[in-house]
Amino acid sequence: MTYRPDIDGLRAVSILSVLLFHAKFPLFSGGYIGVDVFFVISGYLIGSIVLNDAQRGTFSLADFYIRRIRRILPALFAALAVTAVLALFLLSPQELKSFSQNLAATTLFSSNIVYYLKSGYFETAAEMNPLLHTWSLGVEQQFYIVFPLAVLALLPYGRSVWVAVLLAAAAASFALGVFLVRDHPVAAFYLLPPRLWELVLGALLAFGAVPDIRDRAARELACALGAALIVISVFTLTEATAFPGYAALLPCLGAALVIHAGRSGPTAVGRVLTLRPMVFIGLISYSMYIWHWPLMVFARFHKGRDLTTKETLILLAAIAAVSLLSWRLIEVPFRKPRPGTGATSGHPPATVFARTGRVMAGLVGVGLIGHLTDGLPQRFTDYAPQDISGRELYKEHTCFLETDQPPEAWPGLESCRIGSLKAEAPTALLWGDSFAAHYVPGLQTVADTLPFNIVQYTASGCPPIKDLPVNARPNCQEFNHRVEEIIDRNGIRIVIMAARWEWYMDTNALDLRRLHETVDALLNRGIRIVVMGQSPVFRFRNPYDHTYFMKSERAYSITGQAADLPVITATQGARFVDTSDYFCDPDPCKALPLCRIRDDQGFYFLDQGHFSAHGSTLIVQSIQEILRAPDPAYGE
Repeated sequence: MTYRPDIDGLRAVSILSVLLFHAKFPLFSGGYIGVDVFFVISGYLIGSIVLNDAQRGTFSLADFYIRRIRRILPALFAALAVTAVLALFLLSPQELKSFSQNLAATTLFSSNIVYYLKSGYFETAAEMNPLLHTWSLGVEQQFYIVFPLAVLALLPYGRSVWVAVLLAAAAASFALGVFLVRDHPVAAFYLLPPRLWELVLGALLAFGAVPDIRDRAARELACALGAALIVISVFTLTEATAFPGYAALLPCLGAALVIHAGRSGPTAVGRVLTLRPMVFIGLISYSMYIWHWPLMVFARFHKGRDLTTKETLILLAAIAAVSLLSWRLIEVPFRKPRPGTGATSGHPPATVFARTGRVMAGLVGVGLIGHLTDGLPQRFTDYAPQDISGRELYKEHTCFLETDQPPEAWPGLESCRIGSLKAEAPTALLWGDSFAAHYVPGLQTVADTLPFNIVQYTASGCPPIKDLPVNARPNCQEFNHRVEEIIDRNGIRIVIMAARWEWYMDTNALDLRRLHETVDALLNRGIRIVVMGQSPVFRFRNPYDHTYFMKSERAYSITGQAADLPVITATQGARFVDTSDYFCDPDPCKALPLCRIRDDQGFYFLDQGHFSAHGSTLIVQSIQEILRAPDPAYGE
């Protein structure tokens, strides 16, 4: 097939979008779509290779897989090996155990499946996983296994049949993605079936499913439109966008238009893409993708916070240097082997497969060692991992629903009462996400002394705001709609609202209006309202590990602050409790306060932000009077 420098330029657009998104430049809020552009490019290139070989009668599964091995695995294995060494020195035992599991999964081309299976509200934060980016490689590698087998089965039937089958597969895959993105968004994001259409879209272009654009003006228009769709995606989509679903059409169709228009002839956009800097970045884009994320994660680990702009620019320069070395010293030599007996390699196919298998076995073995030894705690003297209590009291899967559970799974007041039943006493409803559930341990300690019963109504990732769509929690809106029915049917007089507000308040200006409407609706029912402010959220995953490695008991910086809920709620008659007052002290030199994470009795938090049983008890006992009499304005 003819080399197309404009495709390398398109690769540059893709990797720069991803890189700047991961570097947390706000302007590139939709930069994650660079992966989708990569998928379309990969489908086109793989489809072109397979079609050319099939038309010449030289298609061979062995040769195809050897080409993929030489193109993908050397740089990947080198990055995995280096990342494993860094993890050995930098990660705590709990973190290393999780990393080791991911290392084995990545080596076996299944990291996307593992991330889907492990996804959950309390799983490792995405930005703390050095191998999270390999999910897309898992999708591609699975496609490389399935696609040539399908072509081999269809070889006797000719290209028209191939196109028909690919069209049917793409349509089914896209429909599946649209269906899953609402009710099973994690599956839609990580798994091959709902992503298959993006790769097949590129393959359809390679197979000639779309006629070439001979007219120059039409070609220019198509290419410009494609570029515009990609740019719009990068700058307007956000992490709150339901994705992939319909939203993925923007970058994927954009990439397809650019590729197809360039195939038919030169364009103005194509000339920009073929500029030497763009082509060069495209050439090293694979290495850049492989290396950039682990380096970013470890840099943040080392600093214990987000990087400053200056630090980010230095890191980006380092990523570019490492990527260049990886491309020149690993990618190029393996992609252009010495002439030998194999059709596409310097060694016989059996030798290539055997050597690849040995390297894979070695990496999987390293992963198993890290997993079976619980992260090699022997690396550190006096390290005694602590299981900080609190989460076990949330009543997960019953009174605290997980992402895939429907609202009907909530078992009712009797099962979710906190403390013993007080006859003739009013009932309070604890409503919100896991940052509401983490008050359950504290409420249990004072429940019997309060003049009302308390019932838990919580769901992961679901804030107590009516009509707020949450992409990661498809059942959230229905869950919240049931609140008024529960209040009316059970005579609830008090509602305690709590959430990780920063996740929802920063998403959309409409969120504040919806919060107002939610509070107003409750007040109009004569309900007393207590709004709990968000607890501090830190950069670490485990407070014990953090204090052990930092060797310090000082206060720590938090990641950010939620919306100004005191102003939002005080004007509406809801009582607001600023939980940070109990743990944090303003730092006059910094925008964000410094917050304590422990006292002599133990840790206040069990992870980066959820209260431990100790922290929950401390805060609830401190606000007992507020809970007993939220506000004299209620006339009691």
